Amino acid sequence: MVEIAEDLDRICTTLDKLTLDSLSLIEEEIQLKLILENSMCEGETHLAKARYIMGHKNVSALQLPTENSPEFSASIQTLSNEDEKLYGQKSFEICSIKKDEDKSVHDPIKWFGILVPQNLNYAQNMFKQALQWAIQAINVQTQLRETLIAIGQLKKVKANMFVK
Repeated sequence: MVEIAEDLDRICTTLDKLTLDSLSLIEEEIQLKLILENSMCEGETHLAKARYIMGHKNVSALQLPTENSPEFSASIQTLSNEDEKLYGQKSFEICSIKKDEDKSVHDPIKWFGILVPQNLNYAQNMFKQALQWAIQAINVQTQLRETLIAIGQLKKVKANMFVK
């Protein structure tokens, strides 16, 4: 009987800790999403300012490469999914891969001309930061999901202790 009480106490303590962890992860996820939203808004604002400065025809989809554009090499960013060995959780990070190593990599901002307004550079940087914030939010979501699964498993164990 004493063993059951000790096990129950250990399970309840672990459940309390996991619940507090999940609440802090929820708060962190909300903060990251707010920062992501602000970063996107700032990027869009700088993009609008650049479009105003250069003219609406100089910053538009017309400057994007098409099928008839000359060949170029651009850097590609992909997500890598790594399993952490300590906790068994997954984490994501951005990996930059060059499409063709022998060709020079072109900066997409050059599609809009040689002398672009500083606002276009700011917009590009803000969107890059937004991507980083999104990856961090995904990692926090993954941790939260793992914590909630652990809480559910412990609740089942606790319920089974009272059935016996």
